[in-house]
Amino acid sequence: MKDRETFHVPHRFPEWVTWLVFGIGLTGSISLRLILIAKAYNPELITFLWYLGVCGNTIFFMFRAYITGRRRRTIEELNLLEKLQRREELSSTDIEALRYIVSSVKISKERWNYLIIFICSLAAIAWDLWLRFGK
Repeated sequence: MKDRETFHVPHRFPEWVTWLVFGIGLTGSISLRLILIAKAYNPELITFLWYLGVCGNTIFFMFRAYITGRRRRTIEELNLLEKLQRREELSSTDIEALRYIVSSVKISKERWNYLIIFICSLAAIAWDLWLRFGK
């Protein structure tokens, strides 16, 4: 375990980075759902949409895994959970780490990505079912 004084608390990424990754993830998610529409109207787009979707989702989820890993390492390196459970007095490094974790969760765009994925998935399924059985 690192000494508290030498532990480097991660900083949040600039807002433009989180918006960029959000946009990439959103593009990937929507692209995969558009495959069903492309199948009906423009099958030549299917391969492009599939690659765009898989690459976009890969980048988004790799970024999310990286952020989760940073948060987890911070909690583990500083034994924050144990300190909170024992109601120990927190050092300035501990408080800075908790500020990083809480602000990182608060500003995260992942909840919006998940909501949009859910809505687009329902829309894609409804569209496909309408094409198959609604006509």
